[in-house]
Amino acid sequence: MSSEAPATGAATRAPRRDLLSSALARTIGLLGAFLLAGLLGSIIILAYGENPLDVYRIVFEFSFNRPQDIASVLENATPLIFSGLAVAVAFKAGLFNIGVEGQYIVAMAAAAAAALGLSFLPGFLLVPAVLIAAMLGGMVWASVPAVLKVKTGAHEVVTTIMMNGIAISLVAWLILNPMRSTAGQMIDLRTDLLPKKSLIPTIAETLGIESIPGSVYFTWLFPLALVACFLVWVLLFRTRLGYEVRAVGSSSGSAEAGGISTGATQIKIFLISGALAGFVGLNHLLGDKGYLGSNYEILLGFNGITVAFLGRNHPAGIPLAAILIGMLSRGQDGIAVLTDLPTEILIILQGVLILSVVIAYELVSRRITRRRQQEVRAEEEPPSARPAEATA
Repeated sequence: MSSEAPATGAATRAPRRDLLSSALARTIGLLGAFLLAGLLGSIIILAYGENPLDVYRIVFEFSFNRPQDIASVLENATPLIFSGLAVAVAFKAGLFNIGVEGQYIVAMAAAAAAALGLSFLPGFLLVPAVLIAAMLGGMVWASVPAVLKVKTGAHEVVTTIMMNGIAISLVAWLILNPMRSTAGQMIDLRTDLLPKKSLIPTIAETLGIESIPGSVYFTWLFPLALVACFLVWVLLFRTRLGYEVRAVGSSSGSAEAGGISTGATQIKIFLISGALAGFVGLNHLLGDKGYLGSNYEILLGFNGITVAFLGRNHPAGIPLAAILIGMLSRGQDGIAVLTDLPTEILIILQGVLILSVVIAYELVSRRITRRRQQEVRAEEEPPSARPAEATA
């Protein structure tokens, strides 16, 4: 019995060492990616005749110099967290949900309709009803490409892109006709103002933080986004559905052979992705504007793809990636005011960063895979074939 205890202990320590070494390798790879992106970005900035250190300093100061700057960064990050999660959960099942853009646009219309149609409800019931309406709107719009994928084999990239265009036209028709404001002649097409009790208050307003002005819409949707990250982590790594999702994403054929219904799993995860997409536009609708107009914020769904890639499709990495993108968005103001650089330079830097991270993680993943293969071969090799000093 005493001879089995050390073996058991070694067996339990080996996976832990492997996990720690893999995490360390990925961390080093991520730092290397940031360093490479910084160097490449510096070359581009120098080509414009500016000092890279000054540019990076401006971006940092405009993001963290004052409490309202930090709040602005987190305000920018809020919709990107939901958008990144929506993309990531679908990707875990091997699906490319390019339709987050259309799903959140339809969800905003559903939320606005709920806020206006259920205005008789008290606030503590109206706000959850509006949030549920947004989730249902996103789920309904995501269900179409999901069913087409499972029933007809239509590729979800094509169908979700087509659904984006339909969503834009549908919401434009809604604002122009049944949901058009009853306030008379207006320059901008929009709905009526939503009831104030249906809006999401800012954190500064609730807590009485005077250093953050009312023009910064850092609302309680940000903590809700962090809660969503935790719930997605639980779903993916602590539930049976999460196991099935990861199995389907790794190999749909093997998952099917193992008794997992690939089609049912794909539909479920697509609906969850649509529900998360339903929250993407709510900070704009319920925190900032207070109505749905034709000038709603766009491209949040496509930016979620960037966030998902930078966060490696993991619920812990996505909020960090969203905050990073929020910093770059906030830094555009400083670049425009204090330098002669075009604001598009930050889009270029963002693209360089994405490429650097993707390349770094691919190299690290290949190295980890080769090392594991070598360890497996070493364990399977008979003792007689090993060097004498290794067996001594």
